[in-house]
Amino acid sequence: MASLSIAQSQSFTANLDGAQDGGVARQGTGFVNLTLSGTDLSLAGSYSGLSSTATAGHIHGPGAVGVNTNVLYNLASLGILTLGVSGTYNGTVHLAPIGAYTVAQQITDLDNSLWYLNIHDANFPGGEIRGQIVPVPEPSSLALLGLGAGPPLWPSWAWVQAACSGGCVGGNSPSTSNLCVPLRKTLRPPR
Repeated sequence: MASLSIAQSQSFTANLDGAQDGGVARQGTGFVNLTLSGTDLSLAGSYSGLSSTATAGHIHGPGAVGVNTNVLYNLASLGILTLGVSGTYNGTVHLAPIGAYTVAQQITDLDNSLWYLNIHDANFPGGEIRGQIVPVPEPSSLALLGLGAGPPLWPSWAWVQAACSGGCVGGNSPSTSNLCVPLRKTLRPPR
């Protein structure tokens, strides 16, 4: 019997919009912070601006950006997603085996950005907004990247643009003291 041990929590984000779900008159946006602690995945965020009231919302996977795939967890039926033209994510999914899809494989796929969130409604039953779930690098990883110790560990994310100065909080070089955090899906690698 295999065992799974995770020493600390892992952070992820998802930025949802209509363009990721096929564009063509889809509207609405959302942002979700996710934290994996052991086998518990907590979600906190919101969405707004849908063209009609949401009818469902799920975690799908495994699937790369732009690839549609199976529902893994129904967030509305779990009470994590409120349904409306706008709403919130608030709650925890307890990861469990899904057929032959083990919890260990689920966590590996989550770490590799192969899961996404989407919200469905009457106008777009296949999904109106979607957002790939991507890992947030640990501050220690950012410091190593600043030293040129390895390639970027994330597929796409943006550095916080400080309202008054632009660039990363504390400057343009990520480190443990100048922490940049994901905000929206735009690639700007560290300098």
